[in-house]
Amino acid sequence: MVTEKSAKEQINLIQQLREDLDGKAQTLTDQHLEQFLIANNWHLKETREHLKSALIWRAENKIDLHPVATTTNHLPLLCAVRGFTSVQDGNVEAKPGVSESVLRIVKNLGGIALHKTDNDGCPVYIERLGYHASKNLAKQTTIEEFVNYHIGCKEFVNRVLLDECSHTMSKSIRRETIILDCTGMGWHQLHMPALRYIRVLSELDDKYYPDAYNKLYIINAPSAFVHVWKIVKGWIHPATIAKIQIMGSNYKDTLLQQIPAENLPVFLGGNCTCAHMPGGCVPSHQLKNVPPLEPQPHNERTPQVYNTDIMEIVKKA
Repeated sequence: MVTEKSAKEQINLIQQLREDLDGKAQTLTDQHLEQFLIANNWHLKETREHLKSALIWRAENKIDLHPVATTTNHLPLLCAVRGFTSVQDGNVEAKPGVSESVLRIVKNLGGIALHKTDNDGCPVYIERLGYHASKNLAKQTTIEEFVNYHIGCKEFVNRVLLDECSHTMSKSIRRETIILDCTGMGWHQLHMPALRYIRVLSELDDKYYPDAYNKLYIINAPSAFVHVWKIVKGWIHPATIAKIQIMGSNYKDTLLQQIPAENLPVFLGGNCTCAHMPGGCVPSHQLKNVPPLEPQPHNERTPQVYNTDIMEIVKKA
């Protein structure tokens, strides 16, 4: 059960947490602190220890210096992006700098994209969950590679897209709206080694990226999803579960209440096609609506998301 607090109580607890951290939270917005408080059911002591641990992890691993793609540094994208100004629309491609492990991960995903914003100004992340090649993901990638990929994507969202959204809305925006489309899901998705990846990433998010979702929609959920959900529900934080809406095929009105039609792909009930981009709104190598991802000699085989020369810049900073 997630405890509800009045606006006044929230403000007081955020201020108390900031004071308790004694200068360690100078770079964090009130919404950052709120996210950790919610994750700890508004208990100050637990939140303080949680946040200190997260800040130590970021400092020891130089997470704040992790390379993220922008329009100025021209780093390759780690996932498809549509509709932002801080980075050009693009897909994951075998460009110089991106590692071979990223290409191996992306080609086995059903299709993912950061696609414009919702009515609250939050970026919308769309994942075609039902088309994931789950067994191949587990066989052809490692937990280390997938964790590094996840961190790279989270840092890109947090430090590039959420900053842009905050500037656009003239307020702090620290959450994404998520759409997980189960179209195509079958019993082949019930693959325990692949489901273990979900558990590892859920634990990582709880520790270092808590309360990161504005809304979370699971749509076109088939009977097979019921069995998957029974397994993964126990790995998900109660605050996140409270934001999840699970729907079958009757989801369009709900999505359109949260996301403008011009920002929602046609296949989800909106008007957007992103016809200017290969693969449209959500490119998918599993659906073959984009050219195959073939690693080139300049795509280094490393568990990091970018080649060693790019990641070394972080280590030397």
